[in-house]
Amino acid sequence: MLINGKRTLEGYQNKLKFDLGLDARPTILDGERVTVGGLRIGAQYRRVHRFGVGFYFLNSRIFSRDFGFPIEEELVEYDFGYTALYYERVLYFDRKWEFTTGIWLGGGNVSVMYNPAGLNDRVKYTDLPFSAVEMSMYGEYYFLHWLGLGAGLGYRHVSDLGPEVRDSFSGPVLVVKVQANLFKLVRGIFDPKVKDEH
Repeated sequence: MLINGKRTLEGYQNKLKFDLGLDARPTILDGERVTVGGLRIGAQYRRVHRFGVGFYFLNSRIFSRDFGFPIEEELVEYDFGYTALYYERVLYFDRKWEFTTGIWLGGGNVSVMYNPAGLNDRVKYTDLPFSAVEMSMYGEYYFLHWLGLGAGLGYRHVSDLGPEVRDSFSGPVLVVKVQANLFKLVRGIFDPKVKDEH
């Protein structure tokens, strides 16, 4: 079922397929615009179900003067990474377009660091474990039969942290996704019909 009605699947769509993609998520953490980079690995079933695991990390530095840790510093730095299980449901697709909603459930650690020497020698104060749930919707456009670019909106809620950190890491998320199916690219070289698969 799609949002525009029931869809009969083609034979090539009614198979279990490998799902691999880069998953960048620009977001606001502690009042700063940063990007959370990620890699997702999983499977696609019957064309509309995707599931697997994603690995996400912060590729920007976050500094904060508003913290409640018992250390004699004016500034701390946060870093974090997490792993999440994901499930996506495709709501609509054709040869060029796809619209999808998804949920991610996982957890990781927020590293709290400071710099007592005032240089770039960071000292780790603690690691704070957290749980996270994220929901999003996005659309994707395929420029080529093997390459698509998507964008959408979502929200990440972080729990199991103290309020001084939790509110900094929960918030809206902009989803930016690159879907490069290199296996499909190679298959298309030997079989022109692959270019019509979607």
